[in-house]
Amino acid sequence: MQATRGSGGVKVTGPLLAAASAEARVRLLMNAHALAVPRGRLIIAQDAEADRLFILLQGSVGLGFADEDGAATMVEILAPGEAFPLSAALLRLPHPVSATALAPCRLVAIPAEDLREAAAADPALMHTAIEQMTRQWRLLADQVVDLKTRDATQRAARFLLRRLSAPRGAVEIPEPRGAIAARLGMTPESLSRALHGLEAAGLLRLHARRVDVPDRAALLRAAQPRAGASQGARRV
Repeated sequence: MQATRGSGGVKVTGPLLAAASAEARVRLLMNAHALAVPRGRLIIAQDAEADRLFILLQGSVGLGFADEDGAATMVEILAPGEAFPLSAALLRLPHPVSATALAPCRLVAIPAEDLREAAAADPALMHTAIEQMTRQWRLLADQVVDLKTRDATQRAARFLLRRLSAPRGAVEIPEPRGAIAARLGMTPESLSRALHGLEAAGLLRLHARRVDVPDRAALLRAAQPRAGASQGARRV
């Protein structure tokens, strides 16, 4: 993936910049600035104006939602290379969820107006932005399917599988376990039981902030919903 030097010489990468023309990259990074955000720091408040686009270079960001009574949940967890809040910045809408650093993060902030101007002038950049927004929608649809068809252990296995493309290897877990549990629609205690159950079955080995997966194919089989699974089959 192509990397570009942003403000202060920071190396910036990700699908948006990789797809952009040289002229569009200059426009995107001309007024951009780098940010270092500690774990737990709020990056964007829910319903705030989306006046900047953030590209996550390192760390992990949680997108959360709180209702009028203050009950909060984790909607999604973003990995390095992802841009947010893309749709809100393009459409001049408030950000519908909050964004919080779940691990120490490095980001680049791009003024939303620069994003809109660059996307309007560069069809490849706009196409990639639409693709990324479509993938984000697909992830939300996958969450609904997971909640209706997979139990807690299967959802935990599927979460790990999304972070491991090799036949075996280590999955880094920089986020608090409570944030992961909220993202998966379960309690931290249920997540702990699910992970230890997978470990007891020989499908993974747990460490403080890392999970070793000796056989991805075996873990994938454990993540498959059972025949006849439904919403009533969930165990959280």
